[in-house]
Amino acid sequence: MTAKHAALSSIKSSLQSNATDLIQQGIQAHKQGRFSDATKAYEKALKKAPSELAALNLLADALLNQGKNSRALDTARRALKIKPDMPGAWMVKGTAQRKLGKIDDAITSLETALELKPDYADALMTLAGTLRDANRLQPAIEAYEDLVEMAPEMAMAHFNLGNALTADGQSDEAIFAFENAIEHDPSYVPCYINLAAALHANDRAEEALAVSEKALSRLPTSRSAMINRGNALKTLVRFDEAEAQFRALIEQDKTDSTAHDLLGTALQGQQKIGEAIAEYRTAIELDPRETLYRGDLSIALLANGSLAEGWKLYDARFGFGDTLVRGRKIGQKTWEGEPLTGKILYIWREQGVGDDIRFASCFNDVIKRAEAEGGKVIIETDPRLMTLYTRSFPSAEIRAEGETSSRDAIDFDIAAGALPGVFRNSIEQFPASGGYLKPKQARLDELQAEVDALGEGLKIGIAWRSKNMAATRRRFYTDLTDWQDLFCLSNIQLVNLQYDNANTEIDDVNTRFGAKIHRVEGLDLMNDLDGAAALTAAMDVVISAPVSVADMAGAIGRPCFTYGPNKHPMCLGTDQLPWYPETTYLGNDWNTPLKQSVDKIVKEITNLAATA
Repeated sequence: MTAKHAALSSIKSSLQSNATDLIQQGIQAHKQGRFSDATKAYEKALKKAPSELAALNLLADALLNQGKNSRALDTARRALKIKPDMPGAWMVKGTAQRKLGKIDDAITSLETALELKPDYADALMTLAGTLRDANRLQPAIEAYEDLVEMAPEMAMAHFNLGNALTADGQSDEAIFAFENAIEHDPSYVPCYINLAAALHANDRAEEALAVSEKALSRLPTSRSAMINRGNALKTLVRFDEAEAQFRALIEQDKTDSTAHDLLGTALQGQQKIGEAIAEYRTAIELDPRETLYRGDLSIALLANGSLAEGWKLYDARFGFGDTLVRGRKIGQKTWEGEPLTGKILYIWREQGVGDDIRFASCFNDVIKRAEAEGGKVIIETDPRLMTLYTRSFPSAEIRAEGETSSRDAIDFDIAAGALPGVFRNSIEQFPASGGYLKPKQARLDELQAEVDALGEGLKIGIAWRSKNMAATRRRFYTDLTDWQDLFCLSNIQLVNLQYDNANTEIDDVNTRFGAKIHRVEGLDLMNDLDGAAALTAAMDVVISAPVSVADMAGAIGRPCFTYGPNKHPMCLGTDQLPWYPETTYLGNDWNTPLKQSVDKIVKEITNLAATA
C-alpha cells in the first residue's frame, strides 16, 4: 500500500469512527424522544459517511416522528436505493406515504415490508390502519385479526380491531375485541370509551352505562365518556340524569355544539320543548353546518306547534345518515307549490309504511291542484301499498320505488314528507275527517263476514308493539300481557292486527287469560297491506301501539285508540293527531308507566262495549 492509499484509508476509518459515534449519540436522543437532536446527529453522521444505512434508516424514522413526512419519505428512498430489502425502510416509506395521503402507494410499501419480514407487527398494524383509511374495511379487519394472532398480548391490536369492526357495523364482535384490549391493558381509557359505545349500539344500555362510568372513574374529564354515559341514560329513560350529564359537559366547554344538541334531546325527552328548542338553536349558532342540529330543531318545533318553521327545517332529516330518510333528486326542480300547468310532479317516498300513509293525507290536495291546472301527479310508494293507493288516488299514476330515475321527463319532484310544508302550515288546514284510503269492497265484505261470525259485541282490532323492539324504542310499546284487563271484558271480540309473527304471544294470553284473540288465517298482515286495510276497515274500533297499524286505521277513518309520549312531534302542538280526526291519542308523561294509557283505553272500551 502506498503512503497515499494508507492516508486515505486512515481518513476513511476515522470518518467512519466519527459517524458511528454520532449515530450512537442520535440513538440515545431517539430513545429519549428528542427527535430533533437525533436528526442533527444522524445528518452529521451522513456528512461523514453518506451511504451509512443505519444513519439513513434512523434519520427517516426521526423525521417521521417530527411530522416531516416528505423528508422522511425521501430519506427512506435513499436507503432503499442502497439496500432494497430492508423491511424497516419500507415501513417508514409506507408510513410517510400514508401521512401524505398517498394511500395506495403506502399499502404497496407496507405489504413489501411484510413480504420481507412476515412477523413485522408494527408494519401489519400500520397496513391495517391504512386499509381503514382507504375504507377497505374487510381487508383491514382481516389484517387486524392476523395481528391479534401474531401478537395476542398487544392491546392496541385488539383495540384497533374493535374500531374496524365498529365501523363495519359488527358491534357484537367489536365488543369482544374491546374486552380483550382491556384485559391486556386495563389502564387504556379509550378501550372503555369505545366498548361503551359498542355496547350501546348493540342494545345493551345498562352495560354501556356501567362501562362509561368506569371510563369516567379513570378519566373524569373525558368528553367521549360523558357523551356515552348521557346517551345510555337517555336510552334507559333516565332523562333527568342525562340532562345533568350533558350540562356538566357544557360546563366543561360552553362552545361544545354537540353537548348543547344532546342536552336538547334530554330536555325534549322530558317534554320540556321550549328549553330543548333553545339548546338546539344554540348548537346551530355554534356550528351552522351540522345538519343533525337543524333536524332536531325541526322535530321540536313541530312538537311545539310551530308548523311553518318546523316544516321549513324538516328537510334536514336527509342529513342524518338513516337509510330510511335519504334525499333523492328525480325531477328537474324541487316543487315548492308552483303552478303545475302542463307539468309532471313526482312525489317520492322516503320513510317507513306508517310515514308513507301519514303523508299520503296530502295527496288529494296535490291531485286536486294538478287537475285544476292541467298537470299530472306520479306517486311513488312501497310496492305493498300500490294496489291500495291505485284505488284510493285514481287520478294519479302510482309507481313502486325504483321504477323512475332522473333520466325520465319529470318537471318537478318532492319528498312525500315535504308536502305538509306546502299544504299543512296550520292546524286549520288539516281535514275534519279521515278516510282517504279506500279498501277493496269485496275483500272488506268477505272479512266483515268472518269477523261478524265471531259473535256479538264490538269487533276490536289490536296491535301492541313494533317489530323493532330495540332498547331505544321499547319504552313506547306494550307487552300483550299488559292488556289482560281488556281480555276480561264482555261484549267484545278481539282480532289480531299485529303484522309480524305474534302467534306465541297470542297463544300465551289466550291460554293464560282466556283472551280469545282471533287470527284471520291466510292473511299476511306484513305483506298484504291491501288485505290488512280491509281487515282494519271491518273493525268497529282499533287499539294500536304507535306503529303503522294506527296510521292505517286513521287513514281509513276507523275509530282508533293509540298512545305515545306527550308532546309527540306528529301531534303538532296539540294533544291529538291532526292527521287522523277519528283517532284518539293518549299522551303519557315520560316518567310514568304506559299502564296509565292502557288503563284509559280499557276504560274507554268498557264504556263503548256497554252501549254497543
